[in-house]
Amino acid sequence: MLSTRCVAASLTRNPGERPTVSFSDLPALSTAALWAVTFLIALVSGLIPFVLNIELYLLAVAALTKASPVAIVALTTAGQMLAKFILYLVGRGALNWKWIRRGAASKAAEAFAKHPASGITVVAVSAVTGFPPFYGVSLMAGTLRFPLVAFLTVGTIGRVLRFGAVYLLPSLFHLSR
Repeated sequence: MLSTRCVAASLTRNPGERPTVSFSDLPALSTAALWAVTFLIALVSGLIPFVLNIELYLLAVAALTKASPVAIVALTTAGQMLAKFILYLVGRGALNWKWIRRGAASKAAEAFAKHPASGITVVAVSAVTGFPPFYGVSLMAGTLRFPLVAFLTVGTIGRVLRFGAVYLLPSLFHLSR
């Protein structure tokens, strides 16, 4: 259980003893802890999606806890959009990463620059479906100087729809309540 054993082990940090947390520990979390963990996992998975999968986490929370769908989806969306905002800023040049600037010279970047209306469609589809990956779309939106307010608005709406659907998926399999 996460509540006592893992917290105590992480506080004492005994050499050779590594606390582990699994999805089965989710029901043991307090509401505030679950909310904090949800936001942090969403933020980290938004920045390094190949390490953490937010959809699997949401499915586990939905299946194993009685958490408020509104709160969990809102916190997940907030964490993810903060990550995508950071990626947008990276694409915009806030961090001087040369590989980002080379990507701006690609044919795709030129096509979106010529047709700005298609940019909103790409952001919306990516935010809801994950194709093309929203990670790359966030970087490209910053690189192309896509309007920040439009990016955040469309991205947030798309992420709410995506995470809401994922969170409600396990309820389809509950035959009796």
